[in-house]
Amino acid sequence: MFLSGCSGLVSSANTPPPPSTLNVTNVQAGSITTSGSQIVWATNVPANSSVDYGTTTAYGNSTPVDSAMVTSHQVTLSGLAAGTTYYYQVNSTDSKGNHGHGGNKFQTVGFGLSGTINPATGGSGTTVALSGTASTTTTADSVGNYAFAGLANGTYTIVPSHAGFTFTPNSQSMPVNGGNVRGVNFTATAVPVAPTITTQPANQTVTVGQAATFAVAAGGTAPLSYQWQKNGVNIGGATSAGYTTPATITADSGSTFAVVVTNTAGTVTSSAATLTVSAAAVAPTITAQPANQTVTAGQTASFTAAASGTAPLNYQWQKNSVNLAGATSASYTTPATTTSDSGSTFRVVVTNTAGTVTSSAATLTVNAAAVAPTISAQPANQTVTAGQTAGFTAAASGTAPLNYQWQKSSVNITGATGASYATPATTTADSGSTFRVVVTNTAGTVTSSAATLTVNAAAVAPAITTQPVSQTVTAGQTASFTAAASGTAPLNYQWQKNSVNIGGATSASYTTPASTAADSGSTFRVVVTNTAGTVTSSAATLTVNADTVAPTVPGG
Repeated sequence: MFLSGCSGLVSSANTPPPPSTLNVTNVQAGSITTSGSQIVWATNVPANSSVDYGTTTAYGNSTPVDSAMVTSHQVTLSGLAAGTTYYYQVNSTDSKGNHGHGGNKFQTVGFGLSGTINPATGGSGTTVALSGTASTTTTADSVGNYAFAGLANGTYTIVPSHAGFTFTPNSQSMPVNGGNVRGVNFTATAVPVAPTITTQPANQTVTVGQAATFAVAAGGTAPLSYQWQKNGVNIGGATSAGYTTPATITADSGSTFAVVVTNTAGTVTSSAATLTVSAAAVAPTITAQPANQTVTAGQTASFTAAASGTAPLNYQWQKNSVNLAGATSASYTTPATTTSDSGSTFRVVVTNTAGTVTSSAATLTVNAAAVAPTISAQPANQTVTAGQTAGFTAAASGTAPLNYQWQKSSVNITGATGASYATPATTTADSGSTFRVVVTNTAGTVTSSAATLTVNAAAVAPAITTQPVSQTVTAGQTASFTAAASGTAPLNYQWQKNSVNIGGATSASYTTPASTAADSGSTFRVVVTNTAGTVTSSAATLTVNADTVAPTVPGG
C-alpha cells in the first residue's frame, strides 16, 4: 500500500489547535543531495507561535531508511486508537533556523509521500490518502496537514518517498541546500460513535390539568439530535433531551412517549414510557375529629382523626399549633406526660394535592400521679340473731376513683361494690363467716382486715316458771319475793308494788324494806322482758301483823 498526493498546506492562522498531538521524538540529520541539505524530523514544534497545541504525547519515532537519507525517511508509530483520525503536519524552515527572513520563502516542489503502512502483525497494510496539492509555496510558519483516517489500533511504519522532494528559495541569497523540514505532529479526532440510550424515559402519573415531564439520557458522539414521539408520532418542537406535555386531560391517559436520538453515526429509539392521567383531586375533609383525653402523669395519650379526599393524604399533628416532628400519621401518641402538659391542645393538618384542612383541637388533661389506696377504718365484728341482717363498713383513702369489692369468706360477693355492705337476713349457718373489702385504684390495691359475723338463734319470749308467793311478816320485818322465768337471755326483771315499778328492783327476787302496818295488803309482782317479748308474774300479797307486846303485871 502506498501514500501519495501530499501537499495542500493550510495557513496555521485558520487551523484550530488539534485536540491531541502524536509526536515523533528522534531527530535525524542526513544529506538529501550531494550538497548536504538536511531533513529534520522533530517533536513538539508548533506550526505557529500564536497557536498553543498544549502538552503533546509521543506515539513513535523517526529513523532514516538509509544512512544518507537519499531515498526515504520512515516514521514508526505505536499506540494509535482504533478508528481515530490523525493529522500529519509539516513545518518548513531553512538550515539556519530562518523563517522567511528577508522575504525568503521555500517552495515544496512535488512534495509527496509514498510508501507502506504496515500493521505490527504483518500483512499488506492499508493505503492512506493524504489531502492537499502536490506543490505549495509556503512561508516558514505554514503548516501542511495530512489526514490518516481509519487506522486500527497497533504499530505502523510510514516510509515517506524522497523522490522529487526539493526546496527552492525565492531568493538566491539562500543556497538550495539550506532547507529543513521540521515537525512531524499527529493530532487525534475520535471517530463518531452511534448514540445509545443510557437512561430510558420513565412512566409518569399526573392529575388532570397537570403537565408530565419525560427525560432521557443518551451517549454517543455529539451533536445528538432528539425527536420525541407520542404514540409513535413526532411531536412538533420536542427536540430536547427532556419533554414536558401541555396540561393533560383524561384522554391522554395511556399514551406512550418515546424519543429518537440521532447523530452522524446512527439512530436509536428509547423504550416507550406510559402516561397515566388521574381524575382531578378532591380536597381533604375531616370525617372524625380527635377527642379530648384525660390521663395520669406518666401515662401517654393517643389522639386519632379520620379524613377523606384524594390519596395520598399527608398528616401533620400539632401541639398548641406547633408542628410535632415525625407526627405524620392519622393518629398520634404522646410521650409520657407530665402535669405541665395539662391543657395542651392537639390537632392535625391534612393535605393533598387539592388542598388542606385542619381538624378541631382536642384538649389533654393530665392528673397528678395516683396514690395507692389505704384502709383508714376497718370493718367491725357483728353479732345478730338469725333472721336479722348484719352491716359491715370500711373507710379508705387514695386517688379517686376508689373501687370496692366485698368478700365473704374470701369469695367476691356479687354487687357488693360500695364502701359498706349489708347482708341478707342471716341464718345460724352464717355464724362464723368473715367479711372483708378489697379497695383498688389505678395505683394499687389494698385488702381490709376480716370482720366475723356471729348469728345467734332466734329469741324466745320470757315465761314465768315460778310465781312470787304471798308473804306474812311482823311489822318491822322485811319480806322477800322471788320469781323464776324462762326465755332467750338476757332476761330483764322489773318488780312492782301495787303495779308501780320499784326503783332498782331489777333482779329475779325482791326484798322489801322493814315493813309497817301500812304495808299490809300490798301486792308485789315482776315484769320479765327480753328481745322477744314481756311477761308479768301473778301478784303476791304482803300481810304485816302488828308487833306483839309482852303483858305486864301491875305493881310487879
